[in-house]
Amino acid sequence: MSRDPENGAVHDMDAHEHEAPQGTQEEGDKGEDAGDNPTFSLAGPGASNPASNAYVGDLYRQYNPQYGKEVDSPTWSLAQPLPHIVRPGMQHGALPEDRKEDKQAGQNGHGPGPDKPRSKDDSQGSKDGFFNTWSKFRHKIREPLAEWLGITIAMTIGLCATLSHYTSSGEAGSYTSQSLAWGFGFMAAIYVSGGVSGGHLNPAFSIALSVFRGFPARKCIIYIAAQLLGAITAGGIAYAIYHDAILEADAKNKTAQNAGLAAAALLTAPKSFVHPATAFFTEFLGSAILFGAIVALGDDTNAPPGAGMQAFILGILISVVVLALGYNTGGCFNCARDFGPRLVAVMAGWGGHLFRESHAWWIWGPWCADISGALFGALIYDMAIFTGGESPINYPRRRRKRAVQVRAVNLRKKLGMRRKKDEDIESSSAETCR
Repeated sequence: MSRDPENGAVHDMDAHEHEAPQGTQEEGDKGEDAGDNPTFSLAGPGASNPASNAYVGDLYRQYNPQYGKEVDSPTWSLAQPLPHIVRPGMQHGALPEDRKEDKQAGQNGHGPGPDKPRSKDDSQGSKDGFFNTWSKFRHKIREPLAEWLGITIAMTIGLCATLSHYTSSGEAGSYTSQSLAWGFGFMAAIYVSGGVSGGHLNPAFSIALSVFRGFPARKCIIYIAAQLLGAITAGGIAYAIYHDAILEADAKNKTAQNAGLAAAALLTAPKSFVHPATAFFTEFLGSAILFGAIVALGDDTNAPPGAGMQAFILGILISVVVLALGYNTGGCFNCARDFGPRLVAVMAGWGGHLFRESHAWWIWGPWCADISGALFGALIYDMAIFTGGESPINYPRRRRKRAVQVRAVNLRKKLGMRRKKDEDIESSSAETCR
């Protein structure tokens, strides 16, 4: 606040920060992220940069002349983004061809501009932005590679923690520790792949995002293939690392490898006393809770977490769900988590009967239950809370039917099952709304 010396009036300099938004409540909510409305954060103001409000004494800089000065050299710190530099080998002049080209240009009386690439390789690479073959290839498959790498990391950590617990007969770890390993393994994987592919790391989640958030169906298929490949990779790595421990545990217990403790670690299956309906709805409920929370965390009109915190929260959530619901079925909640190690076990010689156990559990459990659970979780959240137009729940009735009919027509075209005369979509949709 400030006082006018001439008339003594008091002016509130920050009054605009507390004015009520004009228009509807929805319009007011739109400007909240832009700073038009006060932010009711439990973290307090300046939480994104706590050091910005630090007190600096009057004489502090006099006795600490280096404080606050900008650093001119790059810092390779694990606590902040790494610097982007041009390495000496990439700079012009590092190759003999560069120097030869400069010499020829000097003899001709004109040299290349300071901002233009001078070597032949550089000029070829600058046309399309790629300087080697792998860079061009990686650009095309970067998202699937991120999904593959992410789920490989997550499942390798989770499977190794579980194998450590089982093969050591509980000496190395516990059920709680392996649940935490699964949660924080996926947390690390989301940090690795989230900025490139989104870090789905679960076929059920990719499918649910396609249905309720408009994720492209064609890309969804590619993601699922990459996730399954990553799960197979993780299963192979975990089995290879713990192969000796598996053999030792089986020798002590005098059991076959495919019926030993390692089978319970690598694969998921309902306990012998658990009814099939109970097993199905255990997986269904866990997936519904997980994906319902995911769409809630991604809803910017609700209460999204701060920058960089979403993966951490999901890691904790996965650990809690595995702890709470994992006992009955082994805590799968991910189609790829069971399929990859199961296929690796079959390739390792455990027998093809693994795909027939518990009435083909790998189909109706990790696939059917988890996918339907993720869809149900998104459905409940959208029906109760979400107001965005990307969800089919919020479509107008006519547009909902039109979307279904368009998909049906496109599917018939792809399968070569076109009718002699397709019904008019627009007129059919209009009739539905009458």
